[in-house]
Amino acid sequence: MRTDWASRAELVFSRMKVDTQTCFSLHSQTATDKAHHSLLVNRNDHAWAAGLCVSGAPPASAATGVALKGPKPGRLQLCDIRKVLRAQFSVLVVIAAMAFLGLKNAAADEPKRVLLVHSFGSASPPFTVESTAFETELVGKMGDRVDLDEVSLDMARYPDREMQEAIVDYLQKRQAKWQPDLVVPIGAPASIFVATYRDRLFPETPILYASADRRLLPPGAIEKNAAYVGQIYEIPDFLEDMLQIAPATKNIVVIVGATPLERVWQGVFQKAAEPFTGRINFTYFSDLSFKQMQERVSTLPPDSYIFFLLLLRDAGGVTINADDALQRLHAVARAPINGIFDHQLGLGIVGGRLYQSERVGKAAAQIATRILRGEPASSFSPTMIERLPPRYDWRELQRWKISEKLLPPGSTVLFHEPTVWDRYRAWIIVGVSICILQAVLITGLLANLVKRRRAERSLKQAEEEARRNREQMNLLSRVSLLGEMTASLAHELNQPLSGIISNAHAGMRFIDRGKEGPATLREILVDVVADGHRAHEIIQNVRNTIKKGEPTRRRINLNELVTNVVHVVRPDAMGYSCEVETSLAKDLPVIEGDPVQIQQVLVNLVSNAFDAMRQTPPGQRKVEISTAGSGDGKVRLSVRDHGTGIRAEVQDRLFDQFFTTKEQGLGMGLAIVRSIVESHGGDIQAENVADGGARFYLTLPVTSH
Repeated sequence: MRTDWASRAELVFSRMKVDTQTCFSLHSQTATDKAHHSLLVNRNDHAWAAGLCVSGAPPASAATGVALKGPKPGRLQLCDIRKVLRAQFSVLVVIAAMAFLGLKNAAADEPKRVLLVHSFGSASPPFTVESTAFETELVGKMGDRVDLDEVSLDMARYPDREMQEAIVDYLQKRQAKWQPDLVVPIGAPASIFVATYRDRLFPETPILYASADRRLLPPGAIEKNAAYVGQIYEIPDFLEDMLQIAPATKNIVVIVGATPLERVWQGVFQKAAEPFTGRINFTYFSDLSFKQMQERVSTLPPDSYIFFLLLLRDAGGVTINADDALQRLHAVARAPINGIFDHQLGLGIVGGRLYQSERVGKAAAQIATRILRGEPASSFSPTMIERLPPRYDWRELQRWKISEKLLPPGSTVLFHEPTVWDRYRAWIIVGVSICILQAVLITGLLANLVKRRRAERSLKQAEEEARRNREQMNLLSRVSLLGEMTASLAHELNQPLSGIISNAHAGMRFIDRGKEGPATLREILVDVVADGHRAHEIIQNVRNTIKKGEPTRRRINLNELVTNVVHVVRPDAMGYSCEVETSLAKDLPVIEGDPVQIQQVLVNLVSNAFDAMRQTPPGQRKVEISTAGSGDGKVRLSVRDHGTGIRAEVQDRLFDQFFTTKEQGLGMGLAIVRSIVESHGGDIQAENVADGGARFYLTLPVTSH
């Protein structure tokens, strides 16, 4: 690319060349004055074609000019030659001066090279906050006159010396093509690395140490062409801030990683915490993985506090983003959290006198700008960034019930949530206006309210009427079921009555003979009493079935209930030529409910099973009743037939009211069954069986007593 100084030199040189040619033309003017005018015109025409200009005459041909206007011998004087030489010498001096100035300006315009050396990568808070602030501030002051490059030591992963030697070798090779004008190590590991290998890497390059505790730097590190910007972290002040707002604290958990730098800071913290060991129990998580840290902070005892010291890599070898880790710990913590840096305020810490990460980066950029503009690095005294006044997160104070009266004087409370009036002022105004408008319509609203209450009363009356109708339908269903079971009931009553009659006749015969003793008569009377009780139970069961009133709930042994129902329906089974089989689970838990209603459900299902096998050959008619425990606090009762099964089109409507597949059915049996089962907290389902027939099964909860 042609530089400005080269263009200007070429322009001056071309002008000097024209002046020299003009000088020769002036000295030949005398010879040409005596030439013929026609020859002069012809010569000038040729000169014009060659592009030369003769003072005071038209353009003339260069070739013709040499032949015709050449000076007479002795007319070209020595002074003229000296003038030409002086002009050419002046041109050379001007060109040399411009070349020197141009090179100087080019060097001044070339961007300054700055090498950032990161300790743990460019995404490791708090160092990320400082490096970002440094780059932003430096570019804002230098613009495109700065060339930023960066290298990461990644000390969290590779802290050993062999890896550092490899990085030294890498930097030595890359500096053959890119030599920095300033080196800025970020953090203590990078600062120690640069100070240790400076003689091999940057012997003459100025160094700006940033964001490193000065106590960790090697002796004399900032005395040779170097500057320093940083902070000194006072651990006892953090502990005092924590105990001031939470004076009942007895346990402090320290979140710290497992890298060499973090272990150094753990040692610094332990030494600083020695004066507090008499009243505080300190626990360090440097030997835990991050998952274990989360589990531990979620189960902390009362009167605990968490201090987030530094977390770059956990004991499991996992590199962690400190800010992300802080937020994840905050989500599960059972105690307040405090930290070191101001950028953590809002991420989960309570607050206190915090250090300014961003301010360190900006201050370092200001000093770097002055060094790049020519000021010696050693002329700057070490710059120490002071802590901020106490600052606290209002949301954390509310979460942990910390009174603002305990905060130090001059504290600033941030993230204070606005009041309801501040948030919804416009809405409140609109709401009040609407209320005023509604007040005008109160009369109409009261009238509507009266109508609504009347409608509600009517609805309640209708619901009560519907409930009574359901009870009546349920009673009618039981009566209808008893009617269908007349034969069974007659058979059941016939047995004890026949027994009573037979025993009475036998007793009378024994009395007539006068031979039997009192013991025989007593046995006969005992049988009579037993048969009478049996008949009484049957009649009482019938009365309970058709009796109105609220159901009575008690503990029910489902196996006994199944046995009783099988005994009751056996005559009907004989009438249908059906066989009834039972499979009863041992140690079945008892349930709680109304035994009459549960018996009604089972009798209804068995009766439906009998009816479903009308078209089944008599030898294949069989009803299977089984009980089982489901293992989840429920028992299961199932009734299976070997009939034609359930048609697909009626599967979803089986339990609907007034839906039936029987010619003489009312469509209320299964609807009442489902109502009874659900009122007992259970569920009933129906399905087809693969080898024929259908199965109805219901689940009921066991009693909790």
